[in-house]
Amino acid sequence: MDMQHVSLRINSTFHDMFGEYLVFIREVYPEVREICQNHGIEVTYDDVAFSVPEEQFSRSIILQDLRCIDADRTIFICFRGQKLGWRPCPADIDGLTLDEYPELVDYIGNVSITELAIMHALKPFDKCIDGHLTPLPPVKHDLFYFRNPGYLDEITNSQKSHYINQSNGRDKEVLDMEIAKAKDLIFETKEEFDEIDDGYHDIVIRPYDARWDCDLNIEEMMLEYTGEFEKLCGEPLDYFIWIHSESLPAEKQGGLKDFTCEGKPLKDIMVQDIINALKKEFPENFKD
Repeated sequence: MDMQHVSLRINSTFHDMFGEYLVFIREVYPEVREICQNHGIEVTYDDVAFSVPEEQFSRSIILQDLRCIDADRTIFICFRGQKLGWRPCPADIDGLTLDEYPELVDYIGNVSITELAIMHALKPFDKCIDGHLTPLPPVKHDLFYFRNPGYLDEITNSQKSHYINQSNGRDKEVLDMEIAKAKDLIFETKEEFDEIDDGYHDIVIRPYDARWDCDLNIEEMMLEYTGEFEKLCGEPLDYFIWIHSESLPAEKQGGLKDFTCEGKPLKDIMVQDIINALKKEFPENFKD
C-alpha cells in the first residue's frame, strides 16, 4: 500500500467563522489525521492567510488562494454563512495574478474572494502554465456546510453586523441575493455531477445550526485559532494577528458554538464526510 498525501484547507469568509475554524483545527483535523495515518494517508492542514506576508496581504492573497487550491484538487471544504465576504477591486490584484489566471479580469470587483475560490473549485479558471492556458479539472470532492440563520434572532443589531452583509453604499438586498446566487452555483454544479455519476466528482451540501454564546469573545477566538495554527507550523504568527485585529468589529463580545448537523455534532459529520471522500479517492488504503 503506497503512502498517499492530501492537503486540507477551508475556503470561507473568515471573521464570522472563528467558531467553525476552531472546531476544525481542534477536533476535525486531529481525528481525520489519526484515521488517515492508520490507512497510509498523510493529511496536512494549510491556511493560505498565514502564508502571505503582511505587506503583500491584499495583492497576493487571491493568487495564493487559487494556487493553494491547485496544489491539491482532491478535497475542497467551505463554510457559508450570511455574509458575502471581502470583494477585491482591481487595485487589490497584482499583475502576476492576472498573468496566471487571466479570466479573473471578468470577475474582479463583482464577486467576493470566497466566491472566486468556490468557482475555481467547481468550474475552475484556466491557468497559464509555461505560457499556455491550461484547463483545470474540478476539485474531486467538494464539501459545503451552510450555516442556518436562526442564531441571528438571538443577537443585537451591533453583534449582527459581524455576521450579515453590510451595504457600504450598496443595496443590502442585492448583496443577499448575490449570496443566494453563489449557493445556486453550488446546487447547480451538484446536479451536473450527480447526472454524470462518474464516481470521480461529488459535492456534499450540509445545512447546520449554531448556538449563540454571549460569554465568548471573537478576538479571543481569533487568538485561539492562531495559537492552534502556530502549533502546527511551529512559528509565531504575530503579523497575522495584527492584520486581522484591525478587521474585527467594535462589538467583540459573543460568538457561535455548539454546531450541529442532522441532530449530531457538526464535527462528527465533517469527519465522516472527509473520510468518505478519501475512501473514494484511495479505496486501496481502506480495504480493511
